[in-house]
Amino acid sequence: MTPRLPVVFYPPFLSAVELRAAELDGELFAVGWGWEHADLPPSAAARAASLRPELPPRAILADRTAAWVWGWTTRRVGVAICIDIRARISSPHRRSYRAREVVIDGDEVRHLGGVSITSPERTIVDLARHDGANDVVILMAAGIRHHALVPERIGHLADRRPSSAGRRRAGDRIAAAFALVGSAVADAVNVVDRVDATNSVEHPIQVRGVAHLEDETTEGEAVA
Repeated sequence: MTPRLPVVFYPPFLSAVELRAAELDGELFAVGWGWEHADLPPSAAARAASLRPELPPRAILADRTAAWVWGWTTRRVGVAICIDIRARISSPHRRSYRAREVVIDGDEVRHLGGVSITSPERTIVDLARHDGANDVVILMAAGIRHHALVPERIGHLADRRPSSAGRRRAGDRIAAAFALVGSAVADAVNVVDRVDATNSVEHPIQVRGVAHLEDETTEGEAVA
């Protein structure tokens, strides 16, 4: 296991022992291989910044690392990166990180915490194309829900380079992920419908594409 690096966002220049003591005292909390002040909630920017010392120049966080940064999963395995094919990276770095050289446009990259990362849409497409794990569709569905992504945008991005290897499998995975999200919404709506039939006081509302229950107020009653 790679040890956590003493990367500090606040306060600076603490030793590893001081960092651990601050964590035990509740002053700092761990974010990836970095640390953040306890007054600040975990964020995508903090997770991205925690990996900054690990990255070679011009690296773009990708695949499951990008999914972790975006908050789709709490589990991060290694550091996956890609490199714009127009950029240059040393051979040792390329071998060490198993970096993929890719064709990637500016709208497929975001910048968080001083780090470049594939956009949520590009991350979905990359997972669909390259990830061989059994749970990849579940992870993609988590990303779709998290960002309320729409099929048209993902499909457009996937078709941008129609000669990409594994295009059909990627399309099947993307469809399965959206179907999984739709099934979850349908199940929530069915639950609401059953409640509504008996009580007539609750209706579904959509929050990031997921149905929730909302109490119906009586006429003239204020909503808190």
